[in-house]
Amino acid sequence: MFALPLGVTAVMLPDLDFAEQLALCKKLRVSHYSIRPRIIPPDQKGKPWGNWGNHKFDLTPDRLLREAKEIRKQLDDAGIVPFGTVPGASIADSDDALKLHLEGSAAVGAGRVRVAPLPVPRESFDYAALVAKTVEQYRRVVELARPLKQKVVIETHCFSLAASPALALNICRHFKPEEIGTIFDLANFNIEGNYQPDLAVAVLGAYIDHVHIGGSRRISGQYDANGFRQVGTQMCPITEADLYMPGYIKALHAAGRRVPLMVENFTENVTGAARLTESATALARVLESLPA
Repeated sequence: MFALPLGVTAVMLPDLDFAEQLALCKKLRVSHYSIRPRIIPPDQKGKPWGNWGNHKFDLTPDRLLREAKEIRKQLDDAGIVPFGTVPGASIADSDDALKLHLEGSAAVGAGRVRVAPLPVPRESFDYAALVAKTVEQYRRVVELARPLKQKVVIETHCFSLAASPALALNICRHFKPEEIGTIFDLANFNIEGNYQPDLAVAVLGAYIDHVHIGGSRRISGQYDANGFRQVGTQMCPITEADLYMPGYIKALHAAGRRVPLMVENFTENVTGAARLTESATALARVLESLPA
């Protein structure tokens, strides 16, 4: 067992069915698995496999709830821990929609559900008012989750109200860490702006529930009308990212945050199996180098 458990989000394995995913995880010493209960968009049905489109393992929220016992048995048989679900859920969703996700997570024993905050306007807005509204909505979600003994998790996602550790803390600090946690998303830190690892870990502390680890790098974009170069990002292997991943892993370990590192590698034009193999192999080297 690694010092920080190694996991994967099913979002990055669109071209593998469930049995194939579990077999690959077992081979690579991936012990934690984040479940993807989503409805494939109608326009993606029958299209090539894609992270956010068509998936070979077509697991809808209804199907997760209906087949939770069998899904859990397959995970248990493979020695893999179900760790969270990542539906396309938002605090703007209805109680019924959120309950379906929470019930599915509870039934399979995943323990936590990712629920996104309200979107950030692309124009001037009142930040304090939006945070207050967001916190009130999360209070509603936490109340729905409490009877099912589920935790709500917020991803530090780019272009969101929780894009950085400090922005996420402005929401989480109104709750207990056992009620709300964060998905510490390293690929998105690369896009939004890099903190020093020890500072980033210290800011969120006990609110760090688990990590999403994938690579991205800056690429040159077009020049605007005034001659200023615009910069874009490109997904890439974690060993080629602009963000230095081992620094964050060492900071988490040093702070005693023994949270799962969930691989979420979206490098384009590479199979899910190849992406997970590359990432898990590289991360294993880092984890095995950590002091006991």
